[in-house]
Amino acid sequence: MAIEEIDLYKLKADEIENYLPTDKSPPEGYKKWGEFAQALVEGKVKATSCTKIDNGMAEVMDAVLSIGIRLPESDPMQQKVPQPLLEFNHPDESSPILITSNSIITHQILKLVLETAKVKAFVIPVDTNGYTLDNAVVAGAFSPMEVMKALTNSGITDKTSCRRAMLPGLAKDLKNGIERVTRWTYEIGPVSIFELPLYLKVNC
Repeated sequence: MAIEEIDLYKLKADEIENYLPTDKSPPEGYKKWGEFAQALVEGKVKATSCTKIDNGMAEVMDAVLSIGIRLPESDPMQQKVPQPLLEFNHPDESSPILITSNSIITHQILKLVLETAKVKAFVIPVDTNGYTLDNAVVAGAFSPMEVMKALTNSGITDKTSCRRAMLPGLAKDLKNGIERVTRWTYEIGPVSIFELPLYLKVNC
């Protein structure tokens, strides 16, 4: 069976910079916030060491950047997550609903990120035959009908009355079709799972 490399979409300095207070001068020793962002990604400095960054954001940033994970190779057809609905950190009515593939690798990483950053969330896996989200989109496995089935089977309506969910950035071109079929409202989240806690900190 063919082996393919897994793209983890780890955070880059320019993505981190989007969450830094660029309306203020950068920390001492740095000419630009981009330089500080690069130092953060390289582990040379902690976000919490900078008093110009909101403390809550800095803690989330350090948590996400502390995650070490390496998946150099994997079979292209992954195992499936069996649960129709996953709950992280005791979500409530106001917690985000995240839609993604049912690849076990996707969920191993997502679980690590959400638990490390202490993010409350509902996660609904869509049956993509075990493909990771990027491969599922290319293969047409992350379809509006499969999203509809996932929502129905998840029992999410027993947990919250919210009918708004988040699609991964890689599925942005499918948003309109998914909204027509499911009659839910969706926002497009980041491409990287590692950016998700930062995005939610700002937008939720």
